[in-house]
Amino acid sequence: MTSSGRQLRRRQTGVTLVVTLVFMVLFLLIAVAMVNSGLVNVKVAANQQHTAEARDVAQQAIEQVISNDFTKAPAAVAVPVDVSGDGKNDYVAQVAQPECLASKPMKNVELDLNDADDVSCLIGSGVQNTGIVTATNNAGNSLCNATQWDVAATVNDAASTGTVATVHQGVSVRMPTGSACP
Repeated sequence: MTSSGRQLRRRQTGVTLVVTLVFMVLFLLIAVAMVNSGLVNVKVAANQQHTAEARDVAQQAIEQVISNDFTKAPAAVAVPVDVSGDGKNDYVAQVAQPECLASKPMKNVELDLNDADDVSCLIGSGVQNTGIVTATNNAGNSLCNATQWDVAATVNDAASTGTVATVHQGVSVRMPTGSACP
């Protein structure tokens, strides 16, 4: 072999190593970027799960409050909720004082004579409520009002997950006339 061939080989032997190292660094950067992207996706999914769970807890707290006669003494309450079923409260939902938004008298013609709840609202022809509707008062107001309420609950789990969720629920309640919106 000639001396010019030896010189050519000596110049090329380092280039292959450098090119290989550059490609290895590029592949390493791509792998690190993919791992970081995967970690971000896991965090996003966890945040969505915590938010959905907090909304469900707030809704469950509202349902507990409205399942009782909350119109007698509307008040703010804290409702502990066990999501995991292990006997320990996982969240505490703060249910705000229910707010009566509207109240309107119900007309006798709006009532159903076959519904026991409606019969108690009918105004009879005499001084006492007989439950008999007459032609003279059929279009008049009944003994009940239709009220609309807003019940809101907030779950704040800032200590462990940083999740805050607020849920509003509209509730329609039939109440005796005179006990309308407080």
